Amino acid sequence: MLNLNKETLISVFIFFLLAALGCSTSSTQKKTTDVDIYVGTEGLTAEFAKTAPPPKVFEDSDFPILLRIRNKGAYSINKENPSSAGLGVLMTLGIEKDYVKSLSLQKESRISGGSKENEVFFFLDGKKQINPSGDEVIVALNARTAKLEPQSENKLSTITATFCYPYQTVLSTTVCIDPDVGEIRPGKKVCKVKELSFSGQGAPIAVTKIEPQMIPEGDKSIKPQFLIFIENKGKGNPVNIQGFHNACRQPSLSANELKYMWNVAFLTAYGRDGRIKLDCSPNMENSADKETGFIRFRDKKDFVRCTFKEGVSRASDAFLSPLRIEIDYGYVQTVSTNFAIQKPLRY
Repeated sequence: MLNLNKETLISVFIFFLLAALGCSTSSTQKKTTDVDIYVGTEGLTAEFAKTAPPPKVFEDSDFPILLRIRNKGAYSINKENPSSAGLGVLMTLGIEKDYVKSLSLQKESRISGGSKENEVFFFLDGKKQINPSGDEVIVALNARTAKLEPQSENKLSTITATFCYPYQTVLSTTVCIDPDVGEIRPGKKVCKVKELSFSGQGAPIAVTKIEPQMIPEGDKSIKPQFLIFIENKGKGNPVNIQGFHNACRQPSLSANELKYMWNVAFLTAYGRDGRIKLDCSPNMENSADKETGFIRFRDKKDFVRCTFKEGVSRASDAFLSPLRIEIDYGYVQTVSTNFAIQKPLRY
């Protein structure tokens, strides 16, 4: 039997206490960094500074405009994403030309101007494990007021900022595939086919529900099919990812171009090992692509039907399968502020 003196016992106690604290700290740190970024229903958010523009500005005077833009979603708008490359976010500033006669951008490394004085381009990363709040940028501009009409002492003017940007919604989940359509096979199953509900995936367009259906294909197999319900939960409007910047520039478009411009998105679903595409419908009119589902929002909602390309043998047991859904779209939203233009006081 060991004979331990008092000092030795104290040393042993302190060693185990420190070891326990170290494990606890490690566990706490692990939980702190393990953040699910695919939650929420926001993309970009923007706001004017309370004092830029100031509440009151004299006529024929310079004044600042500051906007704080944050990417609160999970999708990064950067040069690595093909849909973002070369453009990123386009912001256009709407001013009343009769009262604000000039605009100039204060350029910095992340911000550049466009072909017009009211255009601004920038990239903005989304939420990440190391930055769960999302990236942000400050856009600073200088403006100058015009002279008011002789009979006017003051005028309330509005500045509007419109943002057009590419975005993507991603949902990765697991669904149950059960070839026993009539549920007549005895024995316990690893899963049960059931409806799945969701609240948001870190993007303004959200998958809200998936309804699985096992469709009989002859006597020997079934084809898993999924009704995927989508909703615009953001404060803006989705637009076609192709040419999304046109929503900010408002060019002249044909009737057919306008038909496929606003309130549309495109959905792709992957099953089995997460790499095999499903056939999704409806598709764009006259499109040979049967894998990309075409979403047209009505009252901010729509649904797409996606089906496995190959059937599953009815002799197979129920099993869990990964299902990954990607929705690509442009998004447009607007913020505005007012300020008063007044003539200098005369004594």
